[in-house]
Amino acid sequence: MKKILVTIFFFIFSFTVFAAEPLVDTKWLNDNLKNKEVFVLDIRNKIDKGSYETFTQGHIPGSIHSDYLQDGWRTKVEEIIGQLPPVKDLELLIGSLGIGNKNHVIVVYGGVSSSDFGSASRVYWTFKTLGHDEVSILNGGYKAWESSGFKIETGEHNPKLAKFIANYTDKYYANADDVIKVIENTNIGLIDARPAAFFVGEKKKKQALRAGRIKNSFNLEQQTLVNEDGTFKSVEEIKILISQAGLNGKDGYISYCNTGHWASIPWFALSEIAKEPNVKNYDGSMVDWTFDPNREVIKG
Repeated sequence: MKKILVTIFFFIFSFTVFAAEPLVDTKWLNDNLKNKEVFVLDIRNKIDKGSYETFTQGHIPGSIHSDYLQDGWRTKVEEIIGQLPPVKDLELLIGSLGIGNKNHVIVVYGGVSSSDFGSASRVYWTFKTLGHDEVSILNGGYKAWESSGFKIETGEHNPKLAKFIANYTDKYYANADDVIKVIENTNIGLIDARPAAFFVGEKKKKQALRAGRIKNSFNLEQQTLVNEDGTFKSVEEIKILISQAGLNGKDGYISYCNTGHWASIPWFALSEIAKEPNVKNYDGSMVDWTFDPNREVIKG
């Protein structure tokens, strides 16, 4: 009888893991921390004033740290910053952290701003692009965990080498050629995720060669999708923002920003929370787009 109860408990406990949504809360994570298939990936970095040293001073029990900005989650390709690294490089990075194909990865960001959330959504998008669907984001990040009163550990992490094999898909990935193909197609929504000053051409990122936006794009500012406490907006709020941006009724979407960091936020909102079909993130975005002087840029 005892063996039967243990077996039943195992299946119930396992189901809670694989029923995880794209966003999980602190209670869900605390309830699932002891499941060996759950892997807590702490990506705190300079954006949230975090680092490995910050991690050692306090982190979720059992979590492993990887600095989003420094450890190779993005790279420079042909002078374009912020690009998706080669698949083999990402396999080595992920495996070196101890993540295998059977792990359900919970991405933990600082929880202090929308740009900070972009670290998590970009890493989440990277896993999805590598064909690893077992991934979620801790809603509210480490700040929410601290506020919850759940246990916090200190000290070094101890990653154990694992084998991670990618199954790359372009389902969520867009490049300049993909944008060019749909730029005149009003059934596909081009989403500019940057603050309005970038959209109209009043500001630009240093590495972008021209200010402005891609023709026929709509402005859905990334910061509108994240609450002041660092948590993500609800599906109802997201749908209102999509409508206000003029993006209803599209057959698909391509999100862009300066490099593909901010753009991962509306990508996450539409693809993973609102469950819109055919949503892609333009890797390299305006830095890549303006690298070719023949590509049109709109101001005003």
